[in-house]
Amino acid sequence: MVITEDCISCAACVDECDSNAIFNAGEQYSFNGDSKPAVSDDHTYIAPELCNDCKSCVEVCAVDAIVEA
Repeated sequence: MVITEDCISCAACVDECDSNAIFNAGEQYSFNGDSKPAVSDDHTYIAPELCNDCKSCVEVCAVDAIVEA
């Protein structure tokens, strides 16, 4: 899953994600104990290593900005 540039950074998807794979713009994330740089500094993003493609985020996106990669 990928969040497109249509994202308005409302962060509704962040709270919805059971995998804790969605982060606010500019936030670093951890994977296997390693700190990873933010995927996007412009809008909310999905860390691909953490996403399980459950699509629960798609249902809460107000602007349909989340699509399959």
